[in-house]
Amino acid sequence: MANFISITSSAAGLQGGEYLINVDHIITVETVDATSTKIQLSTLTAADDAVTLTHTSTGTVPSVRAAIVAAMTPRPGGVKTKVVLPAGISVTAIALD
Repeated sequence: MANFISITSSAAGLQGGEYLINVDHIITVETVDATSTKIQLSTLTAADDAVTLTHTSTGTVPSVRAAIVAAMTPRPGGVKTKVVLPAGISVTAIALD
């Protein structure tokens, strides 16, 4: 059974809301800079092999990456786990690369 992490975007319109990412396809999570985090995926389509999160600044702490890794930790009985971001941090855009 597939396990998913849930990330909520505060973007306007159709770009906002909940996004699900299959944990089985996540290769690595990288802090790009203070306002973006990249999730590298193992997919069959090269055009959709990464998800880039744009978020409010985390300063020099990779807290969004840490929140994603924590959400990937196995949870008994659940197939979807919400990524709980640190206080004051919100995802403002999600893009497939």
